[in-house]
Amino acid sequence: MSQTVAPTELLIPMDRVRTLSLECWRLERLANSLKHSNDGMVLARAVREITEMLAEAGIGVLDLVGRNYDPGIVPEVLEVHLDPDMPEGSSVIDETVSPTITWHGQVISPGQIIVRQAPAKPRDSVEGIA
Repeated sequence: MSQTVAPTELLIPMDRVRTLSLECWRLERLANSLKHSNDGMVLARAVREITEMLAEAGIGVLDLVGRNYDPGIVPEVLEVHLDPDMPEGSSVIDETVSPTITWHGQVISPGQIIVRQAPAKPRDSVEGIA
């Protein structure tokens, strides 16, 4: 009779890690929308556990909503919404469509965002040029 030895480590392909991370992020958003219910609290606990396990494996899931937008950041901009109420020259990440996923600080999935920004002011015409 052969004995089965439980593995001490489990290898998961990186594409499956990205999928797991993305689905965990989606579940976290659902838990936040249900936070005042018992189901929301149970779901939030499960998300915390999964997030902790991912973090122990070096996986980070970054949702950049609310941060100032910098054109040099990694996520792909899917849309830009103009907001005349914003201060001139400002822009902010308005929505995360999918989060940026990192492994030990290196981006393995760049994410996708929607940006809200102030409309560009028209340039004044230069006077005195004939």
